[in-house]
Amino acid sequence: MGNIIRVCIVAGFEPLRLGLVKTLGGSPDIEIIGETTSLGDMIANAALRDADVFVVDVDALGGAAQGTVAQLNEWLPALKVLFLGNQEDARVISPDDLPGYMRLNTVGFIFRDGPTARVVDAVRLVAQGTFVCEADVIKRILVRLMHWASYTETQTETLTEREIEVLTMIAQGASNKEIAQETFLSQGTVKAHVSHIMSKLRVERRTDLVRVALTKGLVPLNEEHVH
Repeated sequence: MGNIIRVCIVAGFEPLRLGLVKTLGGSPDIEIIGETTSLGDMIANAALRDADVFVVDVDALGGAAQGTVAQLNEWLPALKVLFLGNQEDARVISPDDLPGYMRLNTVGFIFRDGPTARVVDAVRLVAQGTFVCEADVIKRILVRLMHWASYTETQTETLTEREIEVLTMIAQGASNKEIAQETFLSQGTVKAHVSHIMSKLRVERRTDLVRVALTKGLVPLNEEHVH
């Protein structure tokens, strides 16, 4: 087994929190280093900041979500967070909060009522630096962003249709190998496309592509791109 993933669980609803402790703690590659009822409590407890991944129930954000996330960005720039919520959470999310969430090193969002194996797999992916999100949530967030983002051609070079297709798949968490299989391109060609996209968007990390794609509204809303 590889490195142990240290996890902190943040959830105000006790049955959910205890259920997550049992589910995640039962995996040999995951260690629960702590649990708390709110992000504020987590910030106040220095020992919990050593976690590799924070599993956070959206309800625990409370009304001060933006301020709390801003603090997390400042204190823990390498923070990796997996948010748990439902479709209503995605429907009412504030566009003003999105930049703060997307500035986190790695972020994920899955439904809290999904299969337990889904939560375990999502924690592992987020720990690896992979963006994880329910397809329906991606679509809803993109719809919100399209009404909010102020992207202009002068901010970055125009992406080609193929580059937008590749960027969309990256935003959905696909690897270069998966993109190559889906687009019938070689992995070398996909890697070149990713390099060109990163250059045009002026980013240095693959995870940054997701943040830029969402905040600038670069990912299309075509149904064919939402799996």
